[in-house]
Amino acid sequence: MTQRLTSALGLSLLMLTLVGAVQAKGKAADKPPAGDSEYRAGWVAFVAPALDTKTANPTDARQRARESAIGHFEAAVAANPKQVAYQASLTYVCLSAAKYQKAKAAIDAAIQGERRDPLLYVMRGQAEAALAQMDPVSAGKNIGPAITAFDRAAQLDPKNSLPLLQAASVAFDVDRLDLATPRLKQALERQETWLYRLPVPTDLHAEKGNALRIWEQIQLSAWSGLLARCQNVANSALRLGAQEERLGNLEAAESYFRQAYEVGRKVGRVEPHLFISVGTAIDILDRVYPALARLATARSDTAQAERWEGEAGVLQIGRGELQAAVSEYLAAVKAKPPAGVEAMLRMEAEHVGRVFRGIGLGSSPPAAPKPAEAPGASPSR
Repeated sequence: MTQRLTSALGLSLLMLTLVGAVQAKGKAADKPPAGDSEYRAGWVAFVAPALDTKTANPTDARQRARESAIGHFEAAVAANPKQVAYQASLTYVCLSAAKYQKAKAAIDAAIQGERRDPLLYVMRGQAEAALAQMDPVSAGKNIGPAITAFDRAAQLDPKNSLPLLQAASVAFDVDRLDLATPRLKQALERQETWLYRLPVPTDLHAEKGNALRIWEQIQLSAWSGLLARCQNVANSALRLGAQEERLGNLEAAESYFRQAYEVGRKVGRVEPHLFISVGTAIDILDRVYPALARLATARSDTAQAERWEGEAGVLQIGRGELQAAVSEYLAAVKAKPPAGVEAMLRMEAEHVGRVFRGIGLGSSPPAAPKPAEAPGASPSR
């Protein structure tokens, strides 16, 4: 996400005030699997800095929290090595802490226990890409394993464009257009896009509303990264289009600009239907529309130029509407806390819906299959 999106939307959600100390809660009648207490403590530690608005040094606090969370997840894995959710959780936090070798080891162990979950292969792709990019000179040659992992996720999730957009993004980063371009094309041919959910319990606080907000905080940390990768694809297409435009190749430039436009629409229509996804779409389209207007002007197509300029104006109205919708959502959640995760996501979709419609993404939020939690997760009690 851009800095503007982070300040306008991310902080509104990530700085929700929780009442009371974060604590684990279980049912006395249920016997949790081995390692469950460490697994839950890991997520509590990971999210703690986001819930503390008075932290003096947020960056240092987040890194300390990641280190603490890693210790808890490692203890959970040691207690129960076959629990895939523990390995997946360890992987995500290691990625967040820039411990990429450790993340790769954890995700490889998770995949040994569950070979058909696309989320695991997306995280493997993230780890492989980060390791390849540690050596910028050889990154283009070493990006293959990351692309292979994202391709496997795309095979396992054949209707979802997200894994292919992640693959295109890391390929663009290392100037491998031969790898990026076909995957972007394949992504745009898929009709649906949805985000994966980390295996996070929904009862990490004694009070239900606060527990749901903790779940939301953690998922947003992952969703923001996935959306940022999608935005990177759009920005890469815009950059290539601008190069063609400077060379006078207007047809090639328009092709790239149209690809960025389609990525923006996919991001805006992603499921779950989120403030951050619509905000990211606005950021993408805010760059696309002026580019398309320039091309129309260069071709003396006044009607098309006016169309794209008008769309750009609508986006600015949409930005204000989006911030208002965030405020209304937060007030609604405070007044009547949702009963569960799905109810919370529906509430957010309802509040962001008018912005979705207003900026031309459709008449209603799209329907897509509910993303499954990673296999092997302990029950979210």
